[in-house]
Amino acid sequence: MKNHLLTALVVSTTASFSGTAADYVSEILPIMKEHCWDCHSNETEVKGNVALDPDVLADQIGAYNVIRPGNPAESGFVERLKLDETHNDFMPRKGKPLPKREIEKIEAWIQAGAIIDAKKPTEDETKRMAEMKPAAPSAGAAGAEAGFQSWTNREGKVIEARLLGLEGDAAKLLLKNGKSYVVPLSSLSEESAKMARESAAP
Repeated sequence: MKNHLLTALVVSTTASFSGTAADYVSEILPIMKEHCWDCHSNETEVKGNVALDPDVLADQIGAYNVIRPGNPAESGFVERLKLDETHNDFMPRKGKPLPKREIEKIEAWIQAGAIIDAKKPTEDETKRMAEMKPAAPSAGAAGAEAGFQSWTNREGKVIEARLLGLEGDAAKLLLKNGKSYVVPLSSLSEESAKMARESAAP
């Protein structure tokens, strides 16, 4: 899990940042199969009319559905994962809470557009991916895209990203292609880790 979240800073920039967007099939489906599959899959049983199989997941995605692209905070799917275990709507109903990092990964996927399979995007998903990309720079940005900075990891790999904020001891970075990653500060160079702390300071 940790290694996957560090992909943006560990692999070469040309390989990881010019490719397809984060998607359900490659990044979220393994989490669902581990924690949710017994009660929410056509392979086993579908409770609450919520099936998480990739071929029918589109029914759960939309502005008024349980998965709201670009809006994890108001997605009922995420809300239920974050409830106290004693709450009637807590999910997984008979399981333990998902690890924080896995919930953050789901949130990042939703924030980036909730794409099911980036290798075979639908027309609606292609439009969503375009909408999730950062806005064009303003005229006063002096030729640079406002808010984007260079970040370096301890291996010397550099990316251009915008800091969305700190989550504990991790920085949430948004790339220019619309992907967002939660990256532990310990994986960044000392200079980049310092920049993250200072940029997020009130």
